[in-house]
Amino acid sequence: MAPSMEIDDNVDKKSKSSTAAKKVGTPSASSEEASPHPDMSLAQDIHRVMMVHSSTLSVEDATAIIGMDPVALLDKVISRVGTGGKSVEEAIKENEAKYNKTEEDSTEDKKKDEDEDSDKTEEIVEPLLNAALYRHLQSTLGYNKSDALSEVNLTAIEAHHEAIIKILRENITKAKDEAGDMEVLHAHMDVARYCAKCTTKEMALSTYEE
Repeated sequence: MAPSMEIDDNVDKKSKSSTAAKKVGTPSASSEEASPHPDMSLAQDIHRVMMVHSSTLSVEDATAIIGMDPVALLDKVISRVGTGGKSVEEAIKENEAKYNKTEEDSTEDKKKDEDEDSDKTEEIVEPLLNAALYRHLQSTLGYNKSDALSEVNLTAIEAHHEAIIKILRENITKAKDEAGDMEVLHAHMDVARYCAKCTTKEMALSTYEE
């Protein structure tokens, strides 16, 4: 029997069910409104490296299934969860620039993104900068390569997120004072989505319930 991974079978079934549901009903959110996090593709990759690490799946079978050496897949996962191969300082600076903008800057960037959408041939995958998930993978999988992020790096990333979340929460207050209910809702969702991407599961769930 050809090797298989249960998560792939489940995803296929869920995809078919989801497709059928969309044909007979109205989805709860459009593709633009739905949160991209947690990323199911990344979750699958993490599941695969976990299966290899626990010897549930052999290296040979894993390579045949995913078309990639599991060691290379682990490096890919760690890079995505961390800084995407950039230095911590560079990754933080880029992420910070997205949130320290004037309203005019944001409008210009939005127009630029819309103009560039039609020219994109593939999706740009941004690093999560998720210190909590990085620690978990590093500990569970024994990832200790020389270029692995240190605890000092991870603490700096967490401090950065605290500053960004403060900015996003200030936007909630601003929306309450200057805008309507829909703008307040969107501001709350910005906080929740950011936490889903960059913080712990508990914090993400807490912000979604606010």
